[in-house]
Amino acid sequence: MEFDNPLIGFESLKLGKHDYSFLVDTTFFKELEYSEIQEGNVIVDGVLTQSERLVELDLNFEGEVLIPCDRCGEYYSQNISFVEYVVIKFGAEQDEDEGIIVIKRGETEFDISHYLYESIVLSLPTLRVHPEIKGEPRCDEALMAKINNGGKNDDDIDPRWAALKDLK
Repeated sequence: MEFDNPLIGFESLKLGKHDYSFLVDTTFFKELEYSEIQEGNVIVDGVLTQSERLVELDLNFEGEVLIPCDRCGEYYSQNISFVEYVVIKFGAEQDEDEGIIVIKRGETEFDISHYLYESIVLSLPTLRVHPEIKGEPRCDEALMAKINNGGKNDDDIDPRWAALKDLK
């Protein structure tokens, strides 16, 4: 399957519907130095409807990304599946609002890659933890025991600091 460039040119588009397919993968995420997602594979199918005054874009996101677990810090695979609708309008100044992107008049193309990234990040759950099996988290048990113990292990205390343990 061949994927489209996230740089959409409006100048050559005729009025009507146009199909797009974008790949948001590990290469994409690694290019963004601020991305908490380092690996993934999300296919975004889009239908762009060009009219005289605005552009409507229906996007369907399907795939998975690797993100760190909030509980243990280990990476796990999070499924991505959602639909997004955005309106692209032309105006005096470039701006972005919920579901509406305003592009300066005279612009002939728009790079949608940042919008794709933001949509994926906003679709992630607020609490990011390994999926549970029968009510039990799938986090690494040895790591969770160490975390729950506060990382304390009396055997590993440097003898020079052992006296401080008794101060309270």
